[in-house]
Amino acid sequence: MALAPELATIGGIAGKFNRAGLVGELVTGMIQGETGRDLVDDARRLLAEYGGDEFVRVSGLENIPKGHGGLIVFNHPNSDILFPAILSLMVKVYDYGGHKPVFLMGEEIPMTQVFNKINPVPGSIALIRRFQHLYSENIVGVPVSRSRKDYLSGRALALGKAMVMLEAGGVVFVSPEGHVEINNSISPVETLHAGTGKMAIRASAIGVSVVPVGIWEQEDRERIRVQIGGPFVIEGVGSIVAVRELMERVAGELPEQFRGPFANSGKL
Repeated sequence: MALAPELATIGGIAGKFNRAGLVGELVTGMIQGETGRDLVDDARRLLAEYGGDEFVRVSGLENIPKGHGGLIVFNHPNSDILFPAILSLMVKVYDYGGHKPVFLMGEEIPMTQVFNKINPVPGSIALIRRFQHLYSENIVGVPVSRSRKDYLSGRALALGKAMVMLEAGGVVFVSPEGHVEINNSISPVETLHAGTGKMAIRASAIGVSVVPVGIWEQEDRERIRVQIGGPFVIEGVGSIVAVRELMERVAGELPEQFRGPFANSGKL
């Protein structure tokens, strides 16, 4: 099984945390079991190390619902693209509508990975859980490795937490892929997580819109683009069909070369 692509990006991301002055604060907080740290504040510090709006360009912010919650679904390119994109998107969404961002995040660091088949780095679950505990108001942990005994129960618990936050007017961020893409192109349909489709169905049923977001790196590799599409709802379908529609909507916000199985689909 191939080494997980995240491993190649950890050093660069850690360097950004260090230069932002966050490493010491986070390590101390994790050791002491602190909780409730503000992810948006720390995202601003990290974005300054990436170059801010000069490096990440966000378009379509007017599509973010105001006055109530929203479910933001996005593709999952390599972490060196995704990480600054999500940081910028969370800050922009907060500044635009005052929404508390809630990010569904895997609880493992993959050591080897092919789509959803992963072997986690030993000890990474405990480490990531401590990190997520720091940002308890902004991060919901999700089991990724199917070999875990709590895989199904943990994912059900994460879904329940996300729904509570949506009902409270939060904006929840989730990738239906749940794994890093190959060559930054949307993954095969059969690898998408139906649980995200279920979440979209339940969100739509309580009047919460789904917002598709496409994330990619420009050809010159000097800027990351984040394109926010128009809100929509999912009705009258099951979770498998729903998750396919989610990713087709996301694909519509991407350049055609990154759309994967939806390459021939136009913008819905």
